[in-house]
Formats: sequence, structure tokens, C-alpha cells
Amino acid sequence: MNLGGILGCFAACLFLGLTEAQGGCSNVVVRRDVASLSPQEWGRVANVLQRMKQDGWFEYYANIHNREFGNIHGNDNFFPWHRRFLRDFEEVGQRYDRGFAVPYWDELRDSRNPAGSVVLSSQFIGGNGFGSCVRDGVQGGWTMGFPNNHCLVRSFDRGGQIQPWYGPEYIFSIMQRYNDMHNFREHIEYSLHGSVHLGMGGDMSTYWSANDFAFWLHHANLDRLWDQWQSWGHGNTMDGRDRNGNAVSLGSSLPHYGEPISTAMYVGSGRMCFQYAGGGTSKRTMRTMSRVTQPLLTTANEADAGLHALPEGLRRKWFPLLAGNVTAGSAPVNGTRSIQSVSRASGRPLPYPEPLTDMWVAMHGFDHAIVSRIMAESRQFVDELNMARYLSPY
Repeated sequence: MNLGGILGCFAACLFLGLTEAQGGCSNVVVRRDVASLSPQEWGRVANVLQRMKQDGWFEYYANIHNREFGNIHGNDNFFPWHRRFLRDFEEVGQRYDRGFAVPYWDELRDSRNPAGSVVLSSQFIGGNGFGSCVRDGVQGGWTMGFPNNHCLVRSFDRGGQIQPWYGPEYIFSIMQRYNDMHNFREHIEYSLHGSVHLGMGGDMSTYWSANDFAFWLHHANLDRLWDQWQSWGHGNTMDGRDRNGNAVSLGSSLPHYGEPISTAMYVGSGRMCFQYAGGGTSKRTMRTMSRVTQPLLTTANEADAGLHALPEGLRRKWFPLLAGNVTAGSAPVNGTRSIQSVSRASGRPLPYPEPLTDMWVAMHGFDHAIVSRIMAESRQFVDELNMARYLSPY
């Protein structure tokens, strides 16, 4: 690890961060869906990553994540801490390229067949390991230095494939049903967060998962979902408990950074000098899930949209912001809904997402009963939407 380079860059980044925190953002970068980047745009990202690797930054961040692991998982520091961590990584990258922004991976789009995503091709971050070692993509052939010298490891959880992740329907249901940080965080952390780490395997399933750039793409997406949720009237919402059971509030200190949580709450201000393209959703997600991401908007085009046309009882239960919001054309016929109005011709039934493993639950110190309840809820969600003949466009 090149400690001299790290210390010099750290001092410069600290100065930059203090300047932004005191005087507002002078350089707001846009985090985009990684799959939307042109070869030239991705090339700029890859160049920054290569230079950060040469200067030891991947080891630096893997070490921090490993050391703080228990303080930042299974409790309500989860979202603000990872936002601050992402911004730290991004600020360092901007010392090499002022326009550097951490892209996000819209994993909801790829949830049915993650291994088939273009993100896991040689064009971007590469795929499954050969003999566990990643050989293609931006980190192909890398030797990681933490916790010891080893190849970057990926080991998909279904051999050459990956079990389905949590789809957009369930995640947006979570976003509609919970107005407090504690429940919102639990349901995201114990579903999409864990399933992606486990599906990728290898370094991603360890305490030092920040070795894999997939970690940064994944957490940028989780942060994007939090940003979306915040925009629905939860901008100041911070509650719950930390690792030791102490109440978490805007004034609580972020582990490792020693800064109040309030400094990581507001995208586009203070030190959080970034924003998400599309207002927090990819164009495809906005197009196909508009009735969810913009829950109070009703148009004639939504008349035969799958989620919008679900029976009122299901909408009230799983999508409360849609309850009572029925457009022309989705009204029941003779007391029952038309199958055609509920389904999409090109869609498919929802698959069951892969549950968290006992090893993962123990590694994080999660309450097994809470995890089991959330897993059961997600399966019930799939069962009830499939029974209603809902067909997912994803």
C-alpha cells in the first residue's frame, strides 16, 4: 500500500470536503446507471479505479469496512454511514478526475437473472471467477492486498448463475409501507442488500466486501433508493438504534467519521455533492413503475398497468399510496377485475427471491426471528401478486 500517496490525497480531500461543507457544493456530480455509460464514459471510471488501486485505496476502504462492520450493519447507522463511505470513496476518485462519480447498478432491473446483466460482462465489472478469481472486466487479474494478498474472488451462488434477487415490485412496496427509518432499513437490509452480496459471493460475502467494485455499485443503488424514499416526505427521518441499543438521531455520530448523521442526510448539499440521474430512478424503472415512483400521479396511460390494476385490497395492503387511486379502464366488471387489466402480455409471474443464509445472519448478528419474518413476508407478497395474475415486466 502506498501510504504516502494515501496521506497526501487524504489531506487534499479533507480540505475539499471542509470547503464544500462550509460553502456549499462547487462540483455536483451525477451518479448514473452504470449500464447507461458509453465506452468512453466507463473508460474514465475505469481509469480512476486503476489509479486508486495503484495507490492502495481499495485496501484502505476494505480495511475500514472490515473494522466498522458491526457498527454499520444490523442497526440504523446503515444508510447514513454507507452514504458517507460512498462519498469518501468518490471524493478520493475526484482527485484523479474531477468529474468522477460512483455509478449505480439498477439491480432491480436485473433481479430475475442477475448473472445475465451486462454489468457482469467484460464490458464493465466482469463476471464469475475462474477458479474463483475474477479474470475479466475492470478488476480482471487484480491482486487485492486486504486482508492478505489474494485474487479478487467471485463465486456466484448458483454455480455459473445467480439466484433471483428482490424485484422492483417488492422494494417499492417497502418504500410505500414504512415511514420510519428503522422498519425501512430492516426491510431493505434483510432483503436486497443481503441477496446481492450473497449472490455475488467471494469477496462480496466477506467483511472486506469493499474490495469488489460491485460493492460500490450496489451501495450506490441502495443509497439511490433511500434518496427516493427521502423525497417522499422522509427527508429528515432518522430513528432507531445503534449497535449498543442507543437511540439514533440526526445528532448521533457516524462511526469512523465522528461527524453527525445530519451531515450525510441531504443529497446535493453540504459534503454530499452528488445527485442521481433521473431523480433516483433509471429511465426504464420510471417508465414501467411510474405508478409507484410517482404514486399520486394518475394518467390514462396507467389504465391497464399491472400494479395499478391490482384489486383494491392488494393495493391497500402492499401499495398503500395507490389505494383508492383507480384510473378509468381498471374498474371492476361485474364485481371482479379483468385478468387482462391486471396483467401485461409480455410479463411473467414473480419469482421467489433467495433468502439470506444462516451464515450471513450469524455473520452480521441479525435477529433470526426478524429476518425470518421478513423472508416470509416477501414470499407472501410473491404468492398474493401471482394469485392475482399479476405479470411483471421485469
